[in-house]
Amino acid sequence: MGYGFYYRWNRRFWEIAFFLDSTLTIDRVVFTPQEFTDAIVKAGKYQAIIYDEAYRGLSSRQAMSQVNKALVSMMAEIRQKNLYIFIVIPCFFELDKYMALWRSRALLHVYTGEKFKRGFFSFFSIEKKKRLYIKGKKLYEYLESPNFRGRFVKGYCVDEEQYRARKLEVLKDTETKKDKRETTWINQRNILIVELTHFISQQEIADCIKLDKRTISDIIIEDRESKEEQRLKRQNFEI
Repeated sequence: MGYGFYYRWNRRFWEIAFFLDSTLTIDRVVFTPQEFTDAIVKAGKYQAIIYDEAYRGLSSRQAMSQVNKALVSMMAEIRQKNLYIFIVIPCFFELDKYMALWRSRALLHVYTGEKFKRGFFSFFSIEKKKRLYIKGKKLYEYLESPNFRGRFVKGYCVDEEQYRARKLEVLKDTETKKDKRETTWINQRNILIVELTHFISQQEIADCIKLDKRTISDIIIEDRESKEEQRLKRQNFEI
């Protein structure tokens, strides 16, 4: 890759991205693995792409796994096009070791200063970044001193309103999909519990899946009520 900058919790690094690629637009500020992959495929030589994973806040390990997979899978095309890739992530130490040590050029750790003043950063070069990852990974601490410190000035190099609107849209979509997955999982769990009651007691089920017996009973009662309601609806329909 042309340059690999890995940031934490700040968007003013856009100034650096825009300095390297004055053609940067909101279309190359992406929020999901699929958008990231599409942007790389469409990008021309020496263009910048910003993958903003920090919008999710305290990202889950599953989300970080998707970031790492997207990076590794597109590495050949990134190198071929000499792209400038900027990754915004909540925690540098969650980045894949291969990417953190060998496939990135620098790290900017952005932090809040005194009286909650924002925009301060520490810069770590290739060697400094490598030592930081090795020494700090175990305790998730910044145990290596940076090459230098600085501060970003306030400003956006792309349309701020567009950026915030797109970020909110993606966040809502992510939460909706998450809710659907959780609902599906709960429904599947409840069906399994009901089926198990034909073979073992409620207490045995509770002990097996680490739920209290009252919860098991509520699930079974709810299932019975639901089936009875469906039976009555069919009966009324036939009449």
